[in-house]
Amino acid sequence: MENLSTLRDADLARRLQTLSEELEELEEEKGYVLRQTGLHVSGGVMKKYESQTITLTESIAELKAELERRK
Repeated sequence: MENLSTLRDADLARRLQTLSEELEELEEEKGYVLRQTGLHVSGGVMKKYESQTITLTESIAELKAELERRK
C-alpha cells in the first residue's frame, strides 16, 4: 500500500469505508458460491478468495492503524 501518512484524514476514512464494503461483498460472494449445491468449486477459486480476503483485511488494518496513530 502507498504511504498513508501523505493522505488526509477524510481520504483515509473514505478508503477505509470502500475497502470494508469490498470485503463485505467478497464475503457475500464467497458464501453464495459455497452454498450452491452440486457446484464444484476448485481449489484455485478458494485460494483466490482467501488471498483477496487477506489482502483486504491487511489493508483495512493499516488504514485503521494510521487513523488511530493520528488521534
